[in-house]
Order: sequence, then structure tokens, then C-alpha cells
Amino acid sequence: MGFGAILTTGDEFAPLDEEVMRWIVEVRVEQELSKPTIYAVRFEDDLCEGNPVVAGRKELQAGKVLGIFVKSGDAYQCLVHGPITRQRTASMIGGTGSWVEVRGQDRRVEMDRVGVQATYTGKASAAAERIISAYGYGTACEETRKEYSDGQNALNQRGTDLAFLEDIARKNNLELWLSYDTSGPPGSFSVTTTVNVRSSPTRTSAPGPLLPPLPPVLQAPGNTVLRVQPPPGECASVTRFDTHVDFERPGAARGFAQAADNGETAEQTTNPADPPLGEERSSIVAIDGVKRTALAPPVTDPDEHYLAQEALLTEAAWFVQVDCSATLEILGFPPQPHQVVDVQYAGDRLSGPYQVMKATHIINPADAFVDFKLRANGLRTATAGGLL
Repeated sequence: MGFGAILTTGDEFAPLDEEVMRWIVEVRVEQELSKPTIYAVRFEDDLCEGNPVVAGRKELQAGKVLGIFVKSGDAYQCLVHGPITRQRTASMIGGTGSWVEVRGQDRRVEMDRVGVQATYTGKASAAAERIISAYGYGTACEETRKEYSDGQNALNQRGTDLAFLEDIARKNNLELWLSYDTSGPPGSFSVTTTVNVRSSPTRTSAPGPLLPPLPPVLQAPGNTVLRVQPPPGECASVTRFDTHVDFERPGAARGFAQAADNGETAEQTTNPADPPLGEERSSIVAIDGVKRTALAPPVTDPDEHYLAQEALLTEAAWFVQVDCSATLEILGFPPQPHQVVDVQYAGDRLSGPYQVMKATHIINPADAFVDFKLRANGLRTATAGGLL
């Protein structure tokens, strides 16, 4: 593989020309749960007959799509595939020491360029599937709870498609991310891009609408193993394993919501972030020629209120976090957000399955380094091997 990563250009995944690849200094890819994957590629540059060798290449201009692939076992995984959105250059007298850096992000940026106004009925997950399919991507949307209808109960979009999808994910306690299914050898990659709007890891719903959700159970696939302090004869697969455990985490919430259409109520446990304003609040200052009224309270329904509390408790449940460092060579696979890994030889309490939250890949001619963050929602007991 030479450099440690394979770069492609265009939707056909054609390998980046060797005349460009030989100038690469560093590739950086930053991935995080429900956030766009961003990348930066830096090249050395020089002058040839008075013109820069790299800066003027058509493959590196704004809007051109780059793909970054790394080896994983006997196959390859795509870290990111998306357009170039920024370019930086630095020119030195004589050419030597000049450099070019291109930056970009995954294809979701293409959904964030035009604001639209639309109204949908049915479930929000169905609306998300229709939007994603219109862009030609595969869909993996978890079915949402609430049913929207015409009138005041319609699902309204007023903004970009990406903002609308992010709003659907946030209101339904789901994650939004892109995943890639890569097949074929270098030079003839075939990649299927899927837009996911679903829980991560997958949650099992509780039997009743007002019961708390069952905690997600992590299960590692078996081929993603982190060995922290293995016995003699086995090699460690991480160079850093720093844990942070928060034992004071929220465990309950309570609240009240009333449906605007039929007046039905629902109660859950919560406390407001800010106390309500008292009767002593000052009145609205009058301004000549301008009619001003107090803002009305937001209209919510029991489903939306319940999902907001579920999201709060789901996030608080991840009370174990680990900062790791490694190289792709000793790991054997590229850690990526939403992936579940099996931590071994970290002690009785800290060993077990974790989910990858964030990963930063830095690839240069020397090696392929990765810093990544893990999370877990339980500790193993030292006796029975269960979860605490």
C-alpha cells in the first residue's frame, strides 16, 4: 500500500494519480458520533516551468470528491468520501518548501446547501427515508413513534435537508451518520454509501410507552479486539488506555406534557433547568409603532417530551470513557464511531465491550496513527463477571 492509505478521486473511485500521491505529506481524518467526518490532506509543492506542481491539479479543486481508504485485515475500509470544501496554499521563493492543503467532509454537506419548505405526514422516519433516497444513497432509518397528520400536527420542514434530518434524529433520540460498504481491490473499489438515522447501539424498546427504555447492550463482533496488558507471548494493540469513570450520573427524570389537539396528558419525572418567572417580572416596554407581545411557551406533546427525557437518560448512561492511542498496524483494523470493540486484559472491571465515540486518523509516510475515544454504560463486577 506504500503510503498507508489509498486516495481516490470522483464517484468512480479512480486512484489518485501517482504524480500527486508522491507529494503527500500527511492525511488527517476526524470522525465523531452524529457529526460530519472531516478530512485534510497536505502535499509538498514545487515549481515546474513557473507553475506549481500540485496546487493547480484539477483533482484537488473545490467540489472535487476525494475518498480515503485504509487496510483492514485482508480488505479495505473507507474512512470518508466527500467533496473538497477548502484549499490552503503556501508559496516559498524558488518553490522549495511550498505546500498545499485541501480540506473537505463527507457527502452530507451536499444536503446542506439549499433551504426548502415542505410539509410531511406519517412518521418522521418515512420522511427521512424519502429525502435520503432522493440523493441516491442507501437508507437505514429506525421507525419513529409519532404519527403526523395534516394541519397543526403536520411535520414541517423549513431549512436544508441536512438540518431537517438532524432535527428528526435529535427529537427521536437517534443518531445520524454515513457508513460505507467497500468491496473490490484497490483500483476498482465499489462503495455503497448508507445514511443511517437510528439508535447506536440499537436499543430495545420497553413494552409500554411510558416505561423507561431498556439500556443498550454492547456486543462486539469478535474481530475488533483491543489487548491492553496481555500476558507474555501476546502483543498489546494499544499504546495508551486512559479511563474516566463518573459514578455520579443521573438515573431518573420526571416531566409533564399535554397534547395540543385533544388535551391528553402524560407525566414523567424531571426538573426544569431554570425556575419559572415569578409574578414580579417586568412588563413589556412599549415602543411607538411596534406591537410586541410575550413569547408563547413551546407546544409539545407527550411523545416529544418523553423522547427528550429518554435522550437525557441515554446520554447520561455512558459513564465510562476511555482515551486510546495506537497504530493501524498493531490494531489490525481502523476504529470508527459506532463500532463496538472488545477490550481484553484491562482488568476484571474494565474489560468488556465498548463503543467507539470518536477517532482521529493521522497517516504519514512513517506510519498510520489513530487516537480514539471509547464509551461504556457499565463496569464488570470482579466476582461474577456481570455489569455494574
